[in-house]
Amino acid sequence: MNKNIIYYFSGTIMALFLMLCVFNSDVNAETIANDNTTLQATKSEVSIKTSAGKATSALQDSSYSTTISCSESEQIIITSKDMMQGLYIEWAKEPSQWTLTYNGQTMVCGTQGFLHEYVAIPDGATTVTMTLSKSEKICGITAYSAGVLPTDVERWKPVCEKADILVLSTHADDEILFLGGVLAEYAGQEKLAVQVVYFSNYYNGTVIREHEKLDGLWAVGVRNYPVTGNFDDIYAADLASAEKTFGYDKTLSFVVEQIRRFKPQVCVGQDTNGEYGHGTHMLTSKALQEAITISMDGTKYPESAEKYGVHDVKKTYIHMYPENKLSLDCKKPLSEFGGKNAVEVASAAYKKHVSQQWCWFYVSDSYEYSCADFGLCRTTVGNNTGNDMMEHIISYQEQARQELEAQEQAKLQEKQQLEAQEQASKLEVESVAVRQQNIQTDKNIFKIVMIFACVIIAIGLIIVLFIKNKNKNKNKNRMQIKKNRRK
Repeated sequence: MNKNIIYYFSGTIMALFLMLCVFNSDVNAETIANDNTTLQATKSEVSIKTSAGKATSALQDSSYSTTISCSESEQIIITSKDMMQGLYIEWAKEPSQWTLTYNGQTMVCGTQGFLHEYVAIPDGATTVTMTLSKSEKICGITAYSAGVLPTDVERWKPVCEKADILVLSTHADDEILFLGGVLAEYAGQEKLAVQVVYFSNYYNGTVIREHEKLDGLWAVGVRNYPVTGNFDDIYAADLASAEKTFGYDKTLSFVVEQIRRFKPQVCVGQDTNGEYGHGTHMLTSKALQEAITISMDGTKYPESAEKYGVHDVKKTYIHMYPENKLSLDCKKPLSEFGGKNAVEVASAAYKKHVSQQWCWFYVSDSYEYSCADFGLCRTTVGNNTGNDMMEHIISYQEQARQELEAQEQAKLQEKQQLEAQEQASKLEVESVAVRQQNIQTDKNIFKIVMIFACVIIAIGLIIVLFIKNKNKNKNKNRMQIKKNRRK
């Protein structure tokens, strides 16, 4: 008996010990999994060679100013001792399609033409090969390990299909200096579909500014790739000079096309007077203010109307416009930026425009070119009652959610109606069956009653016949008795 007790307690202790081990292993596994989700990606040490044997040091010097040129079909081979989970390529000009080969797989890249392009390598690889379809220049190639990428690695989304807000910026840095409050609030904090359109490009001038505008946009929270017009950066001292240099009709056509293409609910443009008097700022502002009145007219610039359809913008805000004033709150903490306010975010983004730091301009919401100061120049949905550019407007994402919800609700109602009809049909069938059963029961009862009645009648007849026959016999006997007495 004592031995059995000892065995029992020993078994119990062993079972508890095994359960504790399993529990600890689960906790450790969960901890490791959580650590993997927060693991920071790091730059991989790589060796870069080209199939043509070119020097590649410029690809790893962290400079936009140095490049290497590669010809069509030339290959770039990148190897690393550690597993590479992604490549970040900084092109000198927006690239054509190219392919990435690794682990026996081939991936088509460059389909969006991003100047700064991140390519994920889902399975990881220690050797990858880039094959170019056309001659290209490349500024830099960086490989990253697994984990959360650094915040300055730009993973661009395509341009908006539909934009809640279209921001028209004359030059790279105007969107930060004068319109940065809009970008930080609505793109970075609210995560709305914000499409930035630049009038000027720099591929025929200071090319580094093409890189700087991407870096600045990324820092201020924009995630949809910007669009850039085919207008070189040429200084214009006044509006007349700008119209002569760029052509007003060509400028207006460009702006109308962007409105029709992106179908913005809100447009934001620069000061009518060009902020500090810049003629090209005046040109884009004038063009935007006219474009919003004709973009819904298919007879105006019919080529873009045929390509994209027409569109009527609900609200248009102009920087420093004197009427229907709106002042953005650029001092409130923005949770998406760790509590920094819009001025701080835009100021940091402006620092990305390294080539422009010699200028005296700065980001502020309290000086003459305040990034918070706007006026509503046209509206189809009512005037401002507060300081929200999206007042009276539902974002496209929310519209899609509501539409999906309505569709699901309609499907649910349709399902409920079908179920109700099926239930009604079922009840009707059951009711018919019950009625038929009742009728059959009634018929059966009627038959029984009739049979019973017939039996009763038959018995009655038999009794009557019996009594009648009995009476007849009695009468017959009486008659016989009478006859006998007479004799």
